[in-house]
Amino acid sequence: MCKKKWILIGLSAVLFISGPFGLISEGIAKKSLSFWNMPFVTQEVSPEYVIQWEKDVQTALPDFTVDNFYGPGKYKDQRDKFLLQAKSGTPDVIEGLLEDTAVYVQKGLIEPLDSYFNSWNEKGQFIESTLAPLRINGKLYGLPYNTNARAMVYRKDIFEKHGLAVPKTWDELIQTARKITELTSKKTFGFYVCTEVGGPRAAQEFISWYYQVSRRQNMFEVVNGNIKFNATVDQLEKVLTLYDELFKDATFPACDPNVRGTGWPVEDPGYVAGKWAMAPMGPWLWGRRTESSIAKDILENRTAITRLPYSSDGEPATYLEVKPIMMNAYSKDKAGAWKLIQYIVSKEKMANWLVDSGGIPARKDSTDMDVFEKAGVQWWMKGFANELPISVTMAPVNWGPVSEANLRAVNFVIYDKKTPREAAQWLYDRITELKKNNEL
Repeated sequence: MCKKKWILIGLSAVLFISGPFGLISEGIAKKSLSFWNMPFVTQEVSPEYVIQWEKDVQTALPDFTVDNFYGPGKYKDQRDKFLLQAKSGTPDVIEGLLEDTAVYVQKGLIEPLDSYFNSWNEKGQFIESTLAPLRINGKLYGLPYNTNARAMVYRKDIFEKHGLAVPKTWDELIQTARKITELTSKKTFGFYVCTEVGGPRAAQEFISWYYQVSRRQNMFEVVNGNIKFNATVDQLEKVLTLYDELFKDATFPACDPNVRGTGWPVEDPGYVAGKWAMAPMGPWLWGRRTESSIAKDILENRTAITRLPYSSDGEPATYLEVKPIMMNAYSKDKAGAWKLIQYIVSKEKMANWLVDSGGIPARKDSTDMDVFEKAGVQWWMKGFANELPISVTMAPVNWGPVSEANLRAVNFVIYDKKTPREAAQWLYDRITELKKNNEL
């Protein structure tokens, strides 16, 4: 009797787990994965694309469910939250900035991908120059999905209407921007530049100007684990003088003084709404053409792309952006996380993501797909790709405190708290202190 009783209990348990068809249900069998990425939250890609992505991932990874919470949004918020909770195992995969990678490596929060990548038969499709910045201490810590060089977008209709020449130097930029502000009676300010302390775009724009005065030399060099600080007070003063001139109190300033201390959430929607005639920019702005009929018209019909104006005693240079997809070192399912990464950076998904947002793929076979031509975005991609030969990647250091110091110096100047020289000396001393305290 006892033996029969246990047999019946066992059969009941099997039926309970198996369901009416004798198989474990799909919902119970599936494993869960999470993916944080800013563009899905901030609409740098369209909501329609995200919906399609979510449908496609169910087909591509049938044994997994991918959480549709894509993180806290802004890169700073995403980075700060990941630094706090990565050891919980969530998210399994994270998209981010190249500047974030070194910080995550330093903290031991992301997994080297060499063993996964080297055994993947598609590794040869990735453009080597986009992989190189993600190799730290000889290990590959992310796969690139997007690359671009910072350029400048401008309202060609305004320039044509008033017979203005596109500025090539900083002096020409300041004078042309002031003229546009005057000609439009401040309805459209001539220029916009990010100045938000802690804002990633502000940090990237600052470093673009620095690369020009340094003649494409990195602010730091890392050799055998030792960090060398290359910037001089004179170079930093030149960059800070540019910000001072752009916001200088005048009847018709180049930049709107009411947007001092702001970042990309003001820069991008402001441009597509017609508030500024020129702005440093990357290809992601294309994704905003669906926001309104005005945005669509400005981006598709009234915008052109040109090189960032450069310092007359420097040389043309710009920031090179490489956006990586990284694996959490504490993921509870690294094999599953790798499958998700392969899906994200696959030929088709990379192309479809970037044709929606206007980015430049990090894969050769993605770049060759005809979806870009069909979408009418080839000219847009080419405008930014033209700047790749003069672009510079940021050195693999902890950029968080450095970028904060850079932008604090900018704010000292634009709010008239310090002269450009005083702010430059403060900035030089601050970064020297960070290096001395091993905070880089």
